[in-house]
Amino acid sequence: MCGVVAVISPGVPIRQDVLDVMRDRLWHRGPDNGSTWLAQNARIGLAHRRLSIIDTSHSADQPMASEDDALRIVFNGEIYNYLELREELEKLGVSFRTRSDTEVLLVALREWGEDALCRLNGMFAFALWDARKRRLLVARDRFGEKPLFIGRGPFNTVVIASEMKAILAHPLMPCRINATATERYGASTWFEDDEHTFFDGIERLPPAHAAWFREDGSEERRWRYWAPDYTVVDEDIKPRDAVEQFRTLMQRSVNLRLRADVPVGSSLSGGLDSSLIVGLLSRERSTAAFTQNTFSAVFPSDPTLSEDKEVEAVVSHTGVNSFSVVPDPRRLAAESELLHWHQEEPFLSASIYLQWCVARLASQNRTTVLLDGQGADELLAGYQFYFRQRQLDLLDRGQAKLALRETAKFNRRLDIASRDYEGAHRRFNASVAYSVDELRKFGHTLPTVFHYPYQTGVAPARAGLRLRRTLSEALQYNSLPMLLRYADRNSMAFSRESRLPYLDHDLVDFCIRLPDRYYVRNGWQKWVLREAAGNTIPKQIRWRVDKVGYAAPLDKWLRYELRGWARDRVMDSRLLGMPGYDLQTVSALWDAHQTGEANHSWALWRWISLSEWLAIYHSGWWRAGSSRRPMAA
Repeated sequence: MCGVVAVISPGVPIRQDVLDVMRDRLWHRGPDNGSTWLAQNARIGLAHRRLSIIDTSHSADQPMASEDDALRIVFNGEIYNYLELREELEKLGVSFRTRSDTEVLLVALREWGEDALCRLNGMFAFALWDARKRRLLVARDRFGEKPLFIGRGPFNTVVIASEMKAILAHPLMPCRINATATERYGASTWFEDDEHTFFDGIERLPPAHAAWFREDGSEERRWRYWAPDYTVVDEDIKPRDAVEQFRTLMQRSVNLRLRADVPVGSSLSGGLDSSLIVGLLSRERSTAAFTQNTFSAVFPSDPTLSEDKEVEAVVSHTGVNSFSVVPDPRRLAAESELLHWHQEEPFLSASIYLQWCVARLASQNRTTVLLDGQGADELLAGYQFYFRQRQLDLLDRGQAKLALRETAKFNRRLDIASRDYEGAHRRFNASVAYSVDELRKFGHTLPTVFHYPYQTGVAPARAGLRLRRTLSEALQYNSLPMLLRYADRNSMAFSRESRLPYLDHDLVDFCIRLPDRYYVRNGWQKWVLREAAGNTIPKQIRWRVDKVGYAAPLDKWLRYELRGWARDRVMDSRLLGMPGYDLQTVSALWDAHQTGEANHSWALWRWISLSEWLAIYHSGWWRAGSSRRPMAA
């Protein structure tokens, strides 16, 4: 799928040419599979751009209507369990006209109503017009893999779309900067964790939410249909059972995400998460009709950051077809505005460009669907800085001896791994955890429980539950939502579809019930995943100590290839007056970075990205129709 638009315009008739322009703003680099539908009174309109994945025939095009024309849907995403749902519905006497998951979703909503949402295993954002009840249902998947935005304008006009560019193409929608968003961004507290976007008057429908809109543009009801429960923990599950159940659920998730009528491949960073997906896919290659391609970004000339050796190890072990790209900083400079145009909001890391290059590589090699590893770190405590929460939890629980043993193992492994790299601090932080001495000095006076002010779906913010609180926040609020935005926009820019096996909700529900000791055990993070991997991946990948995080060598790029380009942006006069920006402070950061005194690449990129976003804003691109939009190379 590619993108949806729904318009409710009670005060002003919807013009067909406006609906067409909004449809065209939904990016798709293939043939124009866009369609629209306008109600007879021209007060309700739907539009869709299609990237055909399942049932590529025109019979599955959208907007799709029910047989009696009472319901009409536009849908972006995939319902992975559509075959199982279809079988259930056929037992109820339903007959189908297509082989598509769109029709299954449409019929499921007709037969089960709102209850259908909890039956869906997939990534989705949709708008369903009910002509009998004269109202519109919109909904988004549990984790927000697929975006959905809501814009409100004069005369009770409501515009709902997969991309904010499509909303801004409507003449009644204002194009103004949201002061709350820029304040948070400048204060380094921008997480995309609520409804706010960078555009005033456009909100983000949160993940796992649905809403009904009346024909007059008023919002009838909004609710959250799913939330994880981090308070229920299966303390009795045995290690062997935990590993076996994880392996079964993970393999099932991968198999469901192989359902497609187009070529399927995977991203491969060389890290544990993507490598396991590649390993599980390789098991299916003998039974499924697909050729397994993997796509990677590497930096052979920078061995401290590059994971090309790890990629090569996985490729050799699994026998996949491997394609790699070396991202070029000069091309990043040339494509940066285009990249930001697709992302629609500033982003905090240049590593997003690596994803962009991988998506383009997949497009060049005609692989439409990519399985990727997002979500595993937030689900299974994979980020190395999470280890401190585990250390403090053990002290909270009176398990000081275990805390000291795990700490010694964790820190020793990182220390040994750091010796393999020149400037290892660029690759990972070997001192990320508390030391044994630091733990002993705490005594009975431990730090307060750090937490953000989230309420729904999070673990209690209390001693002994620090790690669970951190993971629950990261999965739903302050980490994963941004990563999902990056992945979706980069893949869609090249008409690729990104699928994320670690976010299968059955797998997630199982994992959040696991005791912490299966997240971190013997000083190994993501222990249950490592054990479940078995021999599907090389031993040196399965028991990797370091974690690179798909990093770009931005520190070097800013000192060499991007120096002039980047300086123009961090000193951009448009940043003056933006919250958090101080020219003197930024100049000092720049100078210290250039001399090698410190690595301020992350702090500097924040302003580079905002400068690029502001350049697009002031140029009028957000408002421009399809004739003015930039074209991807």
